[in-house]
Amino acid sequence: MLAHCFGPCRSKKPTAVDSCCFLWKFLNIEEDLSGAFARDNVRLRVRAEYLEHESALRNGVSSDKRQPLERQFELFSQANSVLRSRNLGSIVCDIKFTELDNLQAFWADYLSGALLEALKGVFITDSLRSAAGSEAVRLLISVDQDDYEEGRRLLQASKELHSGQALHTHTQWTL
Repeated sequence: MLAHCFGPCRSKKPTAVDSCCFLWKFLNIEEDLSGAFARDNVRLRVRAEYLEHESALRNGVSSDKRQPLERQFELFSQANSVLRSRNLGSIVCDIKFTELDNLQAFWADYLSGALLEALKGVFITDSLRSAAGSEAVRLLISVDQDDYEEGRRLLQASKELHSGQALHTHTQWTL
C-alpha cells in the first residue's frame, strides 16, 4: 500500500516535512500543525543513524588521566560528544487519522515493515548517503502502540456514533 504514496516533491529539495505530507495525503490524513497532540493522533518517530559507531569511538575517545574516576568521566564525556556529532537527525510526525480503516492500514504497514521500507526511499537520500561517506546508515521508526489503540478506540466510537445518528435520521414512522 505505501509503496505508491511518495510522488514527485513540491520543491527542488525534498525535506522530511514533504515526506510526511506525502504520507498524510496518501492516507487521507488531516494535518494538525497547531503543535497540540490530540488523543486520536498517532506519533510516528523517524530517525536516521549510522549503523556502526565503534570505529568512530575508538578513533575519537582517549584519556591520559591516571585517576580511574577522572578517566571514566573524561572518556564518557568524549564518547558523548562523538555520538552527538554523528547525529543524522530525526523527525516526529503527529498524524491525525479521520478514518478507522486508514489507521488500521497504517498500523498493519508499520507491523509488517512496509512503512519502514517506504520511508527508507524518502529519508535515506543521496545527500544523506553523501554526508555519511563510506559509513552505512539505517533508518529507525517507531509508533507507540498506546497511541494506535487509543486512536482506534476513539475512531470506532465515532464511527458507531455516526452510524447510530444515520439510522435515526433515516427512520420513518408510518401508521
